[in-house]
Amino acid sequence: MAGPVIAARTPEEARTAVDAVAPMKPDFVKIRVDDNLGTSTKMTPAVYKAVIDQARRHNLRVAAHLFYLEDARGLLEAGAGLVAHSVRDKEIDAGTIALLKQRDVCVCPTLTREISAFVYESKPAFFDDPFFLREADAAVLQQLQEPKRMEAMRNSTAAQRYKVALEMASRNLKKLVDAGVKIAMGTDTGPPARFQGYFEHMELDLMAKAGLTPMQVLRAATGDAAKCMGVSGKIGTLEAGAWGDLIVLGRNPAEDIKNMRTIESVWIAGNQVTR
Repeated sequence: MAGPVIAARTPEEARTAVDAVAPMKPDFVKIRVDDNLGTSTKMTPAVYKAVIDQARRHNLRVAAHLFYLEDARGLLEAGAGLVAHSVRDKEIDAGTIALLKQRDVCVCPTLTREISAFVYESKPAFFDDPFFLREADAAVLQQLQEPKRMEAMRNSTAAQRYKVALEMASRNLKKLVDAGVKIAMGTDTGPPARFQGYFEHMELDLMAKAGLTPMQVLRAATGDAAKCMGVSGKIGTLEAGAWGDLIVLGRNPAEDIKNMRTIESVWIAGNQVTR
């Protein structure tokens, strides 16, 4: 958990904000270094360097939400400990990849975040997916298919830019994996129209579509994610001493990641969850 996102405007504010969050004992300090496609003011390097420096004094890592390659490079040089979301404006370069590897920084690509920004410009194919419909709220689906809402998304400059950003994020993900950068599967689910549960399965699909093998996707969703969060050996793997958290499937996901949907039972701490 990260606690409140640090949204300071000056280095002094940044240090004070980190000092306020630290007693909550978060796993990360979270910042956003993003101008929302030019529509808002972005945190400056002086401010995020102050956040990172003050977090280090509290023995805390900083997770940075970002969009641009230039910011990724600056944040890594300053000591950011986790990249949240993908580099989406340009192809990631060898120097940034080298920084990620040298500092053992994980990337959480959240490809479904981009999907949610444009997919409702028309009726999405997954609105007919029985696996999705099993838990979907009919009222929300009706809302998302209102003609005016769909038209607004079709005409949204931001939505169309995020559609292009998804393609770049997917290419960068494959490049990162091929280079040996550790990936933690994650999403931006929870807000309206980002369907928690289903979008996690969609994220797995998108990672496979980007060119990852099923086993690479599975590791990113389990053991590698645990390493990235600093809880390796406790969750994310089946081993002595770890929590007995597992999903029993009807078909092998190492053959096809969509087999993750063949859920037969769910176990937490060795106890079967009633479904």
